[in-house]
Amino acid sequence: MVGANPSDQACASTVYVPEVYPIRMSDCGRGSRRTVTMRFHPHHGENIILFEDSTVALRKTSFANALAFSEKPLLPGEIFLLEIEKNERGWSGHMRLGLTQLDPATLFPLPQYALPDLTNRGTSWVYAITKSNNGVFECDSNGNTTAAAAAASAGVDDQDTMEMEHFRLLESGLMSNGRELPASSLGPMRSSALLSESNSPSILPTDVGSRIGVMWVARGDEWGEMHFIVNGEDQGACTEDIPLRHGPLHAVVDVYGTTKQVRLVQLYGAVESLQSACRDAILQHITKRAVHSLPLPRMLIEYLLYKS
Repeated sequence: MVGANPSDQACASTVYVPEVYPIRMSDCGRGSRRTVTMRFHPHHGENIILFEDSTVALRKTSFANALAFSEKPLLPGEIFLLEIEKNERGWSGHMRLGLTQLDPATLFPLPQYALPDLTNRGTSWVYAITKSNNGVFECDSNGNTTAAAAAASAGVDDQDTMEMEHFRLLESGLMSNGRELPASSLGPMRSSALLSESNSPSILPTDVGSRIGVMWVARGDEWGEMHFIVNGEDQGACTEDIPLRHGPLHAVVDVYGTTKQVRLVQLYGAVESLQSACRDAILQHITKRAVHSLPLPRMLIEYLLYKS
C-alpha cells in the first residue's frame, strides 16, 4: 500500500445494513439462533479450511498460504468483523487485514502472503495487526510504514494521536440510519473480566477474543478511505487513496503467524449463538480470575476463557 496516511479528523460515515440471506437450516449450527449475512469466499489459500457455513477460517498448517476473502464485496460502511478464536505459539507476526479490488471470483492465483505479495499486485490495501494498542497497524504493502511513523511525519506524537477524536471508544455502539450496532458486538465484552483497573480494555488486538473489523467509506465519487474497528475503537482512516472506480472492494485476511483461527462476527440481522450469548452474560458479572472457581466442567471453563 502506497501513501497510507492516518487521518487527523473523524470521518462521518453511515454503516450500511444490508439485506440478510434467507434463513436456511445449514446456517444454524448447534445451539445457534443467528442469521448468516457474511461468509468467506470459497477461493482461499491452500492452508485454509472453512467450516461452520464458511464463517470460520482455520489455518491447518505452516504460517503461510492462508489468504481468505469476503464472499461478496463490502458495501460502503459495512463492517467485516473478525474474532480471533485460536492462536498458535512458535511463529512471529500476526493476522493481516485489509481491502482488495482483486476479485476472488476470478480464481486468480493466490500468493503465499498478503504482505507484500498481494499488495505488490496493486489495488490492495493491507496492514499487519500488532499487539500494541497505540499502534495497531505495523506496515504498509512495502513493509516500511507504521502508524506511529505516519503520525510523526505529520508532526503528531503517539499520545496526541491517541487523543484525536477518531481514536474514540464506541461506548453504546455504532449508529446506522437509526439502528444501533451494539458495542458488545463490535468488541470484547466490556466486563470486569476484560477490564483493567484503569477501566480500559486489557485485551490486546492480537489476543484470542479480540475483534478486528475493516470497512470503507466514500470521499466523494472518486476516492474511498479504509477504517479499522479494533475492539470497539474506530482507528480512523488508515488510507485515503482507494480509487473507487477501479472496482468493488472485498475484504481480505491473511491468517498469518501466531493467528490460527478467525470467525466472522455476524453484525447484520444476526443473533449470537446461545452458547456465545451465555458466555457474554456470565462475563458481564464475574472477573476472569473468578471463572476458575465456578462449579463447571473444565471444558466450559476453557470456553469461558476463550481457550476452546
